[in-house]
Amino acid sequence: MAEIEDDRPFLARKLPLLKLSLFQARFLAEGIGSFIFVMTISLAESNCGKSAINGTTHTRNLAPIAIGFMLCVLVFSFGYISGGHFNPAVTLGVLLIRGIRIELAVAYWIAQCVGGLIGATYAVIANGTTKHIPAPQVYKNLAQYVVTAFVAEAIFTGILVTVVLHCACSSQKNNHFYGLAIGMCVLAAVYAVGGVSGGSFNPAVAFSLQLVKCVSGNCIPLMHLWLYFAAPAAGATGAAVLFKMTHPAPKETEEDKEKKAMLNSAQTLY
Repeated sequence: MAEIEDDRPFLARKLPLLKLSLFQARFLAEGIGSFIFVMTISLAESNCGKSAINGTTHTRNLAPIAIGFMLCVLVFSFGYISGGHFNPAVTLGVLLIRGIRIELAVAYWIAQCVGGLIGATYAVIANGTTKHIPAPQVYKNLAQYVVTAFVAEAIFTGILVTVVLHCACSSQKNNHFYGLAIGMCVLAAVYAVGGVSGGSFNPAVAFSLQLVKCVSGNCIPLMHLWLYFAAPAAGATGAAVLFKMTHPAPKETEEDKEKKAMLNSAQTLY
């Protein structure tokens, strides 16, 4: 009997590959995406390297461009695997509209925070200094700006989650522009209120950067860590409510009821 010729590349034939389940693949995709996203935020904000500009002058106002386009790339790259959340607030919004199961949502949250923490740590190593670690914080860390920062984070996280739900979870989910819409939303949001709240809109980003900054000796931004969890959660909840209001459940027709009854009766036979 003739042997079947294996036309795979040499390395593919010789190296055993770990076959992941769909759950594991989604978990890994969210972790890797969050790692790349947070790393990009940190390095773009700090203009990584001694040769950046002149070594002392930083052009942080250009960072949102890199951040927005990197998010576009990540959503297009991993969206077909995990949905391309990379943000606990987005995962919460999808969970509230019943677009994801609770156990998968919890796994996403863990992957996003762990991936973000590794990304922030690597950014410090690549930059070679902890001096310019960016971490979202209330303007000058003054108590009178807490409400302003909360409102800014809640509103623009709500806008972001609204864009995600309507582009990727509605009847137009098979479009080819969802990644660009999501990335450009973040870009515009950071420019709009970055000077008010730091422009996080993502609990994993805030947690990762603030924790790494605290480990390096500056724990002041951690004073308002709660805000960067509570405000995005409020925004995501509002976005989910809006989505459900504009996408009411279709009414069952008599034909649908008959089909469901027939299906239920058929299931009792087995």
